[in-house]
Amino acid sequence: MLGIFKAHHPIRHAKSFKHAFEGIFHALLNEPNFRVQVVIVTVSIFFGKLLEISNVEWAILILSMGLLLTAELINTAVEEIMDHFVKHDNPVTKIIKDISAGFVLINAISSLLILYLVLGTKL
Repeated sequence: MLGIFKAHHPIRHAKSFKHAFEGIFHALLNEPNFRVQVVIVTVSIFFGKLLEISNVEWAILILSMGLLLTAELINTAVEEIMDHFVKHDNPVTKIIKDISAGFVLINAISSLLILYLVLGTKL
């Protein structure tokens, strides 16, 4: 019975948040693209506040910007995994990394279009 509660202990949850923030800070310090995207998100929030967008527009903007940052974190994880386990040039590794980068690109283009639709029409 105690085993059930051990997995849901508050200290364990606090540690998982700590690890999550360490991952985000690692990306901030080591991934230039992630930093650029954080700046884009910050500027988007600034203009959203300035232009007084609606709650629905905020929801769409937050979702798209969150997905953009998430995509970059996933791409970073994929690249780290591939670099760690495959020490030499490998065509399969290149394909995996290219697909992962394509995932980020599609998210970035989608976010840019949403940004334009939400903010561009108000400028």
